[in-house]
Amino acid sequence: MLTKTEFYNAPDGQVYVKPADGGVYVLDENRKEIIQEMLLEIQEFWPEAFKRLSELYSASSLNRTYFEYRMVRRFCRCNFGLYDTMSWDVDEYGEWHFEQVSCPMRGECADEGVICNPKMRTILSEREMEVARLLAYMSSEEIATELKLSIRTVYNHIQAIKIRLKLKTIAQIATWYKSHNQ
Repeated sequence: MLTKTEFYNAPDGQVYVKPADGGVYVLDENRKEIIQEMLLEIQEFWPEAFKRLSELYSASSLNRTYFEYRMVRRFCRCNFGLYDTMSWDVDEYGEWHFEQVSCPMRGECADEGVICNPKMRTILSEREMEVARLLAYMSSEEIATELKLSIRTVYNHIQAIKIRLKLKTIAQIATWYKSHNQ
């Protein structure tokens, strides 16, 4: 899961990436790892944006690397603006913080609210709901054993639950589950 990362747009149209543990670099087609990671998260949390980006860049789909790069680049250009040293665009918990990007089409663009400032899918998946239920009385390791999942997969589900519900701790997830499922 992507964490502690800053994105910013340059006047020449380039998107720059600054991870906490490394130097600044230009987002380009060769950055397959971050592109794949971002696409997975966009598809998971903002499926309408993912669908629209896929439609917009479908003419490039025969060149998968370029197609995916264009999707991620557009998402970044629409949602992350200036270099901000006060807070991460993707924080230490994997939560994404969109910025109001200066755009001449603001208020007129058909993709506003879809790609730009998209709506997050906040409904938990069936598996996430199951993990939330088990967190009320089991450890992450016990959940992994019970569901026959890797501990990493359980952690990913926990992170997704926290992001969707805007919670910070496992205890908050357990409390949320108990209060919504009695």
